[in-house]
Amino acid sequence: MNTYIVTSAPPNPNGDLHLGHISGPFLGADVLSRHLRQRGHEVRYVGYSDEHSCYVPRRAAEIGSTPHETALLFGNRMEETLSLGSMHHDWFTRPLMTPKHTEIVQSFFTRLWEAGKLKVVELPVFHCPRCERYLYEAEVRGECQFCAAPSDGIYCEACGLAQESGALGAAKCTACWETPELTTLQRIVFPLEEYREQLLAYYTKNGGQWRPRLRAYLDTLFENELPLTPISRQADYGIPVPLDGWEGHILDTWFSGICGYLAGTACLTEAQGQPGLWQEQWSDPDTRIVNFLGFDCSFSHAVLWPALLLAHGDYTLPSQVITNEFYRLEGDKFSTSRGHAIWGGEFLHQVNADALRFHLCLTGPEREQGNFAMKELVNSVETILVDGLQRWAQTVFSLLAEDFGSTVPEHDGLTEPLTISLLELPKAIAVSLSANSFSPQRAAGELAATIDRAVKDLPRLNEARGAAEGSEEGQRAYASRLVTHVETLALVSVLAAPLMPGWAHLIAKHLDIPVDVATRMPSWPELADLLLVPAGRQVRTPLPDVFHKLG
Repeated sequence: MNTYIVTSAPPNPNGDLHLGHISGPFLGADVLSRHLRQRGHEVRYVGYSDEHSCYVPRRAAEIGSTPHETALLFGNRMEETLSLGSMHHDWFTRPLMTPKHTEIVQSFFTRLWEAGKLKVVELPVFHCPRCERYLYEAEVRGECQFCAAPSDGIYCEACGLAQESGALGAAKCTACWETPELTTLQRIVFPLEEYREQLLAYYTKNGGQWRPRLRAYLDTLFENELPLTPISRQADYGIPVPLDGWEGHILDTWFSGICGYLAGTACLTEAQGQPGLWQEQWSDPDTRIVNFLGFDCSFSHAVLWPALLLAHGDYTLPSQVITNEFYRLEGDKFSTSRGHAIWGGEFLHQVNADALRFHLCLTGPEREQGNFAMKELVNSVETILVDGLQRWAQTVFSLLAEDFGSTVPEHDGLTEPLTISLLELPKAIAVSLSANSFSPQRAAGELAATIDRAVKDLPRLNEARGAAEGSEEGQRAYASRLVTHVETLALVSVLAAPLMPGWAHLIAKHLDIPVDVATRMPSWPELADLLLVPAGRQVRTPLPDVFHKLG
């Protein structure tokens, strides 16, 4: 078994999480973590709130609050939303309340500074005379210098490329919306180009299994000289540069982001009574680190942070960087700032978490932009979950109760066509949910196809039931077909646990399938132990409703 560290890209605490956020890194990282644990691997799933981001004071000004109060307010809401969706991390750091986060960020920086890995350069920078401040990232809005798409002052959400300092087109200050002046400022920078060959070697070893758009992005980026990357800003909100003479300068959160994952792991292992374990695991080349992120974070996770880890020298680089595309809402991009969103915290009080998780897995934007439409969610819940999965499961339990006293009967073996699912489904889900070929969309599709196959076999099950009256041979044939449905349902519940943990746990309890205390999931089935529910086992009936039609 292997050790995995799974991460989700840090959200800005400038609002609640919307379905666009949830459908990407958070759901993906949660599903993978659950699957890996089910397979017996050691997993640490960590994340953090990007509380030092300059989006926080911008949002604070908009709502008449302070940055710290804003980070606390929306950080709490984000954690509540993740819990409602059963997507909570093993450790989710709140940096403003966690001194270790600042400690690790400054220690990482100091290591690079003392080793001569950083430089000081005079760079162009926007300055707003009216607001009397330098403008970075959320504080300036304009057009991407590469693709002309609307962009803030650092990474373009459309093409993912980093804006050169002071190069944003048609720039405006986001506080007063006036055109800023262009001046210069000394900043600490990371010379990314110096790590070109090491990064290319890293991609050759690991990048072949990354998603196509990320690979194409890297190919395009490396056609030119890699950008000199600023890692400090003159600002009063953030983690201070820990050097004499640099008072009033803070460390850019895009630099310190990788340290958030280190700090999250450190906090987790300390809480588990093993304070030094995080360094051992991050330093072990056999540890498999898997990052989940939106495509717009490709530069940080796939270029800058691996290069910083190479410069530091002590830590293992990610083996898998899993990107997702934008998830649109009724054809338009989800937007916190424009209020064009379905907020997770509100929605999950109305919609069953497993139903939403399954639909987002089925329709999520893995390799191309997806679209969330309420009518499609309604259709998924009604056709696949209520009239499909739930009707099938309740029919099986009802027949066991009515005809066999809620006891799995003796039988003459499993019957077709469901035996195909029993043999093929575990292999298909294992491939779909492995870190190297991760696709919850494909896994959800395989499960939906199996549910459909089982529902279509229900008439034959009823025919077998009718033929069983007064015939011992018919009785055994009916028992065999019913047990085949029981086994298929049991297998679906086990394999679907990473996608629909609540429903899977309920079915496992009703079928008396052992559930791990820590993971609350049944173990992955071995083909040698195909019968998950042997003859003679008493099951719990009736099976309650879990899913309900929407609208």
